[in-house]
Amino acid sequence: MKFIDARVIDNVPVAEEYYEMSFSWPSDETPLPGQFLTIRASDRTTPLLRRPFAFSRFDDGVARIIYQKRGDATAILAAKTKDESLNVVGPLGNIFPVPRDSARPVLVAGGVGIGPIFFFAEHIRAYNPLLVVGARTHGLLPTESSPHGIETVYATDDGSFGFHGTVVDVLKTTYSTDENWTLYLCGPEPMLKAGHEFAAERRLTAWVSLEQTMGCAVGACMGCVVRVTGGLGYARVCTEGPVFDSREIVWT
Repeated sequence: MKFIDARVIDNVPVAEEYYEMSFSWPSDETPLPGQFLTIRASDRTTPLLRRPFAFSRFDDGVARIIYQKRGDATAILAAKTKDESLNVVGPLGNIFPVPRDSARPVLVAGGVGIGPIFFFAEHIRAYNPLLVVGARTHGLLPTESSPHGIETVYATDDGSFGFHGTVVDVLKTTYSTDENWTLYLCGPEPMLKAGHEFAAERRLTAWVSLEQTMGCAVGACMGCVVRVTGGLGYARVCTEGPVFDSREIVWT
């Protein structure tokens, strides 16, 4: 983990409400899929807290994030232009585990979970992953930012693009009992819970990357805890996570 004075390289819209920002990153702090960073959006007292964002790509000293403009902090970020400074801390958190058996990795993304899943798909390209990406409607899908050459299924709730239904509906119609999958999911909590239930019913392993409001993002404030099945009963998403075996989470 480092405090980094990064410089914006590019900051462009990739879908309705969504932007992709690229910025300089030191070569001695290589981020891995699943990890995140925090950005202080402004030097002013509001917004006060740093905001967490998952890495969506890293190569040749350039890091990227895909984020949704949905509040004061992200509105400030969306207005940033080339060569502006970014007050960044990272990389933080744990990583998606690389597949270790013959199971095919099935990567499932929705909302701002698209970024880290795209990053992981590129990272495990040699494992022949299946990528399933969902949104409410076509305009919310950053299709141009998706990895090329990887089998991808798009799903929209309203049927405006790709499969008509949710990403879990895609899993249910695609899965065959003679297949062995390992699931990796990142997105809204209802999607993660549904993905966990799908995996549990079929005795498949599922890894979930949780989105959680954070205070310090380094494990001190306990503001991002979630209930888990073992240990003390709670885990910090910023340090023990954000990636968990879905069976560890107490889903409500």
